[in-house]
Amino acid sequence: MNPPLPLDGVLPPDLQGTLVRIGPGAPGGGEAVGEPGAGAGALHAIELRDGAAISYVASPSSANANVFWQAGKVLALAETGLLQQFSRLLQPEEFDGGLSVPIASHVHRDSTSGGRILFGVEQGTETAHPFLRLGEWDSSGDLVHRMEVQLERATWQHDIGVTARHIAFIESPTEGATFFADDGSGEILDVAVPFRWAPGAQGWVGVLDRDGDGSDVRWARLDPCLVTHVLHAYDEPGVEPGVGVAGVGSGSAGSSDTGAVVLYVCRYEVPEEGQPVDLDTPVVGPAGIGMSLIAGGLPTLERWRIEGERLERVQVDDRLVEYVTSDPLCEGRLFRYGYAVEVAPNWDRSVDREVDHIGLLRFDMARDEVVAWNPGQHRTASEPLFVRAVDGKSDDEGWLLTMVYDATRGASDLYVLDASSLGRRPQAIIHLPESVELPFRSHGTWISADRYR
Repeated sequence: MNPPLPLDGVLPPDLQGTLVRIGPGAPGGGEAVGEPGAGAGALHAIELRDGAAISYVASPSSANANVFWQAGKVLALAETGLLQQFSRLLQPEEFDGGLSVPIASHVHRDSTSGGRILFGVEQGTETAHPFLRLGEWDSSGDLVHRMEVQLERATWQHDIGVTARHIAFIESPTEGATFFADDGSGEILDVAVPFRWAPGAQGWVGVLDRDGDGSDVRWARLDPCLVTHVLHAYDEPGVEPGVGVAGVGSGSAGSSDTGAVVLYVCRYEVPEEGQPVDLDTPVVGPAGIGMSLIAGGLPTLERWRIEGERLERVQVDDRLVEYVTSDPLCEGRLFRYGYAVEVAPNWDRSVDREVDHIGLLRFDMARDEVVAWNPGQHRTASEPLFVRAVDGKSDDEGWLLTMVYDATRGASDLYVLDASSLGRRPQAIIHLPESVELPFRSHGTWISADRYR
């Protein structure tokens, strides 16, 4: 057993669990469970217990996009592909979840039942239409519901909106494609996002009932755009006569459903019809989402309200954001606070990257306020994860966990920030072993200790 990781500050006593991050690149230190090959992905786990970071473990994985915990297992995903299964200590295991088809990298948790909602776009053939396939696991990991939606075109769908009753999916002006090496060899390239632009194609949002069979899609027209991540989604509550609705961020007992679905999304502009577009390159560059400009730009956060065939869009703020997140305990229900990485195009051509990560943002949807936090010079923050405090009543009463790369050390640190006072100094900083550089892109998850002890 290695000694605890070096720590500045004081860890909150109710942070008992394990942070798992995934991404491209081999780990450079710590207790490696295996030796990743060049360019392989890797899982990284940091366990917090009794005010200390007691361990850091890394494991190779060909999955490099997302990771989550379900039914006592760590499950890792590429952008599109089959799940890989690991033990809590990141030992590789044979996947036993009853799923044999590729799925997209975003799997949503039902905050009430503990189940999971997953999806994937299946490319069509000359004789068969493409399909959007959706499924639900229960809390024990059994696949209990499936449905499919016939599509006119296979579009790149990285994320979906999931509410207590509905699923919303977004069709962008993209299409599946095969990419070849430019040396004339005819070699097919293995790209993370095998989709190209389809300028002129229309945009649509489809909404369907979670308990249906996929035949009840209600379509709403959308100005063509691309959505990478959905911060949050919920069913808009109405008010029954004589009954008030509970405040934002809490339940809505005593209220009815208007039938409208609300989404908060990262929206990118897309190439317009007639605009020159290189159809021989993928929609997203090899550096990945949040590190590549998409259609030459970066997204803003928007609020979409979908009722029947009508869609209303409102820009929440003019800052550019990626890797948005909210309190998992509110997923699919009303919420108040959202969190994001603030990004900007990099104009310094001496540095080999297209996007700068400025810091973190906290959005207060009730007051229309934004609070910013910057990690300081030579430091770069990645996706924040919110962990509610044991006695927390609201979705800002807890902690933000973010990996920060420190260029002066050539290594990454885990920062623990008080979400309710984001502008203040970190509550704690945990220093990972020298040369451990966790990626700025891709995702992570927090596994509370009471789920594995």
